[in-house]
Amino acid sequence: MFDNLRDLSERPAAAPKPVSLPIEEYRAPGGGRFLGMTAAQRLVISIMLFFAVMLLGTMCLLVTQRVFIV
Repeated sequence: MFDNLRDLSERPAAAPKPVSLPIEEYRAPGGGRFLGMTAAQRLVISIMLFFAVMLLGTMCLLVTQRVFIV
């Protein structure tokens, strides 16, 4: 087993042949949709997020007594 080790190391190793793969065009999954939602669904989510932030900001101002309701 180890008798031919020096002979094997002196021989040049045969390089593997390169494999040519077909180049395919990259396409984003979902067809350009963000999180799989349509434009109308994203609009509704953004409006709901806006109102939630507005409500939390108002509540924070009321709790810290920066704004008074008469």
